[in-house]
Amino acid sequence: MSDTVCAVIVTYNRIDTLKTALQHILDQNKVPERIIIVDNNSTDGTIDYLRTLEGHAIVHPMYLPSNVGSAGAIAAAMKEGIKNGKFDYFWILDDDTFYEKNALNELLDNMHKTDFAMIGLHGAHIKFGRKIMVSDDAPLTQVDYSLIDGSLIKTEAIEKSGVVDERFFMMCDDHEYSLRLRQNGFKIGVLKNGADNRLYLGGHGSFTRATLWRGYYSARNHMLIIRKYFSIPNLLAYIWMQIKLLTAAALFAPDRFKRVRYRLKGIWHGIRGIGGRTLDPGTLEFDMKNRM
Repeated sequence: MSDTVCAVIVTYNRIDTLKTALQHILDQNKVPERIIIVDNNSTDGTIDYLRTLEGHAIVHPMYLPSNVGSAGAIAAAMKEGIKNGKFDYFWILDDDTFYEKNALNELLDNMHKTDFAMIGLHGAHIKFGRKIMVSDDAPLTQVDYSLIDGSLIKTEAIEKSGVVDERFFMMCDDHEYSLRLRQNGFKIGVLKNGADNRLYLGGHGSFTRATLWRGYYSARNHMLIIRKYFSIPNLLAYIWMQIKLLTAAALFAPDRFKRVRYRLKGIWHGIRGIGGRTLDPGTLEFDMKNRM
C-alpha cells in the first residue's frame, strides 16, 4: 500500500506566491493525496482565489475567521486532516517556499529507511540552551529541533503528541513541538538536500517592522517553553540571549525605546504564561482579549 500524505499550506495575504507554491506541490513526483490550504483571513484577494479551487480533487481550502498565526493555522489543519481522512503523514508547508519535484519523495524514502517520526529540511542540535544549526553539507542527521516548514511528520506521532500549540501564534511553535515529540519518545531528523527555495517574506534585517513584533513573540514564546520544559541551562541561555538582544536594541535601533519595551513585555507575558495573539502584527497594538 502506498503512503498517503496530507500537505498543509498556511497562507496570509500572499496570493501570488501562494499560487506558485501550490503549483510546486501539484508538480511533485509524488503528489499528496490531500492539500489543505489554510487562509488566515486574508484581505488581498486570496479568499476569492481559494473559492475557485473549491471542488478540486485534492485541494481543500480552509477559511479561518481571524488571523491565528502559523501555529493556530497548522493546528487547525492537523485536526481537520485527522478528523476527515486517514493519512500516514502530514507535510507542513509555507506559502513562500518552493519545493523541487523530488522533495516529498526523498522525505518519504528517508522515513522508510529510518525510525524518525519527523524529518525536516532545516534543524539544529541544542547544546546548553543554544541551537547549533545543521550544516548544509550534512547528510540525514538526528537532531533535537527541526523547522516545521517543510517537515514530514508521521500521523501516529501527531495523534500521540497532539497538534502544534496554537497559543504560540507565531515563532517558536516548531521548537516546542520538537521538544514534545521527543518527550513522547519520537526521533527527529534533518535532511539537507537543498530541495527548498525559501523566500523569507516574513521579514529579515535587524530593525525592521517585522522583527519588532517577532521579537516580542520570540521572547514570550521562548519563556513559555522554559516554563514547560524547565532546565537551568535553558534558563541561563535564555537570559543571556535576551540581555544581548536588549543591549543591541538599546544601542543601535532607531526605535530603541519601543523595541526594548516590546521585548520586555514579551518576557513578562511569558513569565505570566500568557499565550495567543496578544500583539497585532499589522497595527503593532496589544489586544489581550485574544490571550490564551
